[in-house]
Amino acid sequence: MLWPSRRFVVAALALGTAPLVARAMAEERPDPWKSVARYQLEYRVRLRDLAPAAEGVALWVPYPAETRDQRVLDARIDSPWPERLTREEKYGNRMVYAEGKADAAVRDLVMRFVVERHPSTGIPASATLADAHLRPALYQMPDKLIPLSGVIRELAERESRGSETRAAKVRAFYEYVYRTMSYDKSGTGWGRGDAVWACENKRGNCTDFHSLFIGMLRSQGIPARFVIGFPIPDADEGAIPGYHCWAEFHDEKRGWLPVDASEAKKKGMADAYFGTIPNDRIEFTAGRDIVLSPPQRGEPLNYFVYPYAEVQGRPVEPPRVEVRFRRRASHESASADEGAR
Repeated sequence: MLWPSRRFVVAALALGTAPLVARAMAEERPDPWKSVARYQLEYRVRLRDLAPAAEGVALWVPYPAETRDQRVLDARIDSPWPERLTREEKYGNRMVYAEGKADAAVRDLVMRFVVERHPSTGIPASATLADAHLRPALYQMPDKLIPLSGVIRELAERESRGSETRAAKVRAFYEYVYRTMSYDKSGTGWGRGDAVWACENKRGNCTDFHSLFIGMLRSQGIPARFVIGFPIPDADEGAIPGYHCWAEFHDEKRGWLPVDASEAKKKGMADAYFGTIPNDRIEFTAGRDIVLSPPQRGEPLNYFVYPYAEVQGRPVEPPRVEVRFRRRASHESASADEGAR
C-alpha cells in the first residue's frame, strides 16, 4: 500500500505534471535550519543474508538516540527472534539484541520509528554536567584509528600557531579540514575514519573528515565526539543510501557544539555548519571502538550504525540493511500509517 503522500505523486505522473509537483512540494517544505521535522524511518535487516542454517546467531542492531534535539515518538520492532533493548556502558548507545537461527525462510527484522528532529546548536554545559556519557574527559583519549601523536599532533601544532584561545584553535582546525580535504570516495582507504590516512591523502567521506578534525582537537587537549546516523535526502520519501556522521567539540562555557565539515565542503557553506546543523539527519550512536551490550566476542567496533553479528561467538559478515524514510506532517499521530505497513 502506498504512503498517503505518494498517491498525489502517482496521479501527477499520469498527468505529466510530476516536475511541477516535485518543485511545489520542495518549495513548501520548511527550512531545515529553523524548523522542527518529523520523519518515519524503517530500518530493515535482511537476516537471510546470514550463513544458511546458522545456529547460535547473536545480532546487535543500533537504535536511534534520544537527545536534546531528537525524540523517538514511536517505535515498533518486528523480529523473528526473541529480542531486547540494551545500552552499552561507555557512551550510552542503545541497541536491539536478538538471538536465533538463520535459514532461507527466516523473515527480516524490521524496526519502524517516528522521530522528531530539531536543528542543533549543541548541548548546553548544564546538560553535560548531568550526563556521565557526555563528560569531556571521555572524549580526550585516542581511538584505534585516531592517534594523538606523530603527524596528527604535528599538524595541529602547526595549524594552531598564533591561535591564543581554545575557540581560535577549534576554528583553525575546522578551516584546515574544510580547506584541504576533498569529498572523494574513489579508490580504497576511505570510509574507515583513519585520521592518519586522511591527513596524508586529504580526501575521503564524512568519517575521514571528522576523524582528522577530532584527532587535531584531542591532540591539543580539546574534547571532541564522533556522532553517526542517517541523512535525510531532499525528498518527501524514499531510500537512504548510506550513513552520515558529524562531530562535536566541547566549549567550557557553552557545552558541546556541532560541526559538519564534510557537508559544509560539499555545499560550500563553511560558516553555516560550524556550531549549528540542520534537522536533516537522524542520530543513532556516538563514539568509536565500541563494546556492545551484551559484549561481543569480537573486537570493539570502529563505529556502530549497521548491524553486527556473530555465529557461535565468531564474527560473521553482517546482513544487508535497507533504510527508508518519509517526511511526516507535525499533526500526524504516531499510529497514522499503521494501515500502510
